[in-house]
Amino acid sequence: MRHYKRIVSTLLAAGMGLSLLTGCQGSQPTGGSTAAAEKTETSGKSEAASGEGAQEKKSDLVVGMIANAFGTQSYNDDVLAGMELAEKELGVKGIPLEVPEISDSANSLRTLISQGANFIMVPSSEYKDGMLEVAAENPEVKFLYLAEAIDGGGNIMSVAYRENEAAFLGGALSGMMTKTNNVGAVMAVGETLQYRYQFGFTAGVKAVNPECEVQSAFTNSYTDVGQGSEVAKIMYNKGADIIGTYSGACNLGVFNAAKDAGEGTYCLGAANGQFDKMPDKILASVVKPADQAILSILKEYQETGIFDTSEPMSLGLKEGGVKLLFTNNDELLKQIPDDVMSTIADLTAKVESGEIKVPSNEEEFNSFTYQYAK
Repeated sequence: MRHYKRIVSTLLAAGMGLSLLTGCQGSQPTGGSTAAAEKTETSGKSEAASGEGAQEKKSDLVVGMIANAFGTQSYNDDVLAGMELAEKELGVKGIPLEVPEISDSANSLRTLISQGANFIMVPSSEYKDGMLEVAAENPEVKFLYLAEAIDGGGNIMSVAYRENEAAFLGGALSGMMTKTNNVGAVMAVGETLQYRYQFGFTAGVKAVNPECEVQSAFTNSYTDVGQGSEVAKIMYNKGADIIGTYSGACNLGVFNAAKDAGEGTYCLGAANGQFDKMPDKILASVVKPADQAILSILKEYQETGIFDTSEPMSLGLKEGGVKLLFTNNDELLKQIPDDVMSTIADLTAKVESGEIKVPSNEEEFNSFTYQYAK
């Protein structure tokens, strides 16, 4: 198996403020410390609830959540769906709060606490600093951090989704389906989960089609639909015929650009699938079924009082935390050949078994040499 060269973005967008991915490296996840584990062990024992105590927790559990926007079919909406599911099935009270300005995150979290929230979900690393500040001030409040793995101490449980594994499958699909030998990847801001998508997607493309060109760029926004459209338009104009996107509401702009690019151009979605947004263009989507995971975490805490911060939770293909979801448009689905579907199934099994370790950062990507062979 030959080592392929480092990918260099070919996207030039002067004046648009785009971040080129080549050489980009964000802070990478760190595991929980021994101190955190010891603290958790003591905390878990002291908080373990009896049946009666768990019943009391049901009426007392108030779940807050901050996000930059709702209603965009982004990951925020998946987390919100988990909160709403917990309201329905567990009887908890939910308080969602839109916080478009990062500088307002700490005070917004304090507002949620003043409104009675004693369990707060933070889905994006944009609010990490504010969360750490407020969590230190309020050790009795539990925080569920859903953006990356961190050592958050006794009252922050972190979840790291292995988006790179589902993105790898999306990249492999794109690498096998491209007619121009040129595909693209659109990300939002330079944070860890976005890098996981970037390197996973590109590794998937190269694993099945080493000669395929991969254009990559950040929009520097989760909400600017127009920016998503402009970035994708440049990629399509430079020869891409399939673009994967993982950029929040900017995804909608990518879908619009795929439509404007005309026949023979496609894209991948994210969030809950988003197929209804452009049913004849979205071949598949990299999704994180967050609602069930959140329901499970809240249910365990409600029933037992245990809030395990000893080590970050990691959810990938094997755990059902991420997956590649294919289009529900039968006509579009027919365009994906049986051998491509078979390869995706084979790659899925290899990732789940550990035979393939999908890169999640630049260092791992640069040493990734896997080449798929039937």
